Amino acid sequence: MALRGKRQRPLPISGRQPPDAPAWINQSSFLLEAGTRSLKTETTYRSGLRLFADWVQHFCLDGYDIDENWPLSPQKLSTATILSFRNWLLANRSQATTTTYIAAIVGYLNFLDGLDQLPEALQLGKLQRQLTRRQIDRNQAENVIDLDAARQSIPQIIQYYDDLPLPSREEKYGRRLSLLRDRALVCVLYSTAARLSEVISLNRSNVDHGRAKHATVTGKGRKPRTIYIQGYARQAIRNYLVERSDANPALFVAHSRNAKNARLSTTSAHNVVKRAVKALHLHEGLSAHDFRHYRATQLLREGMPIEVVQEFLGHSDISTTRGIYAPVLGVQIVSEWLENVDVSPEEAVSLAKVAE
Repeated sequence: MALRGKRQRPLPISGRQPPDAPAWINQSSFLLEAGTRSLKTETTYRSGLRLFADWVQHFCLDGYDIDENWPLSPQKLSTATILSFRNWLLANRSQATTTTYIAAIVGYLNFLDGLDQLPEALQLGKLQRQLTRRQIDRNQAENVIDLDAARQSIPQIIQYYDDLPLPSREEKYGRRLSLLRDRALVCVLYSTAARLSEVISLNRSNVDHGRAKHATVTGKGRKPRTIYIQGYARQAIRNYLVERSDANPALFVAHSRNAKNARLSTTSAHNVVKRAVKALHLHEGLSAHDFRHYRATQLLREGMPIEVVQEFLGHSDISTTRGIYAPVLGVQIVSEWLENVDVSPEEAVSLAKVAE
């Protein structure tokens, strides 16, 4: 965020003074996460996102106007505009700057995707195919591989809620229901690998009150798709619903004193996961969306064909599935081969002497 009272350099395209706010909605949260790797990365990414905002406003692209206040909403962005910005960068900036600034934009979009806030007109799969493959592969590797080890602790979140003592019915009714709900929520996230928005949109009837093995949800792009509810998740749902006495059709509701059994919000559901992450001292970057990434890589490692994983996740384009998860599997395969066939320098020298 710009410092108040301190005049900054004009924006490079429009020449106007930078607005006293982040360029994009949720930019600060994204940069905070990027900054955990490198302060330089955070600073450079901020510059790239600010230049991109100035560029779309100056040229009035995707409906953005020069007089629109920051932070800008990303919901109007399109794939074509981001590709055009890359071309503009190549013509007006160095290759290194182009690579870094596009990495900032793709990283920001992946961050939005994790929040279920990716613009509807933007297709990450198409964008990834058309950008420089080396650049995108590196960015995907940074985003997916770096957190892969941390995601292996995802099952501990389920165990955490299972191990919490269940309050008696006579104690505090709301606390008992909240814990039963939280157990069901994390089990459904794990079983289905669905987006958080898809899970909290479920109604009791969608899951047949905990008896249905699959359910239909409205996924990204308002397309219906099937999610799969395994036995442990069905049991957790039944344990929760059998004690509900409200008339709300929603599967997951709030049980706090003032909530009046309203449908559970995205923020509240997100906090269910975050509470366990904090209590277990897990990687602070883990969120509800990491259930989805964990399950995808878990199933691929167990041998599930990538076409089946694509269907399981609800990706409309298999290149999206392959682009996100192939780097993780690549690291595993190469590491396994190296463990078996790698030769140290000393061994190589000995083998060369024997061959003489």
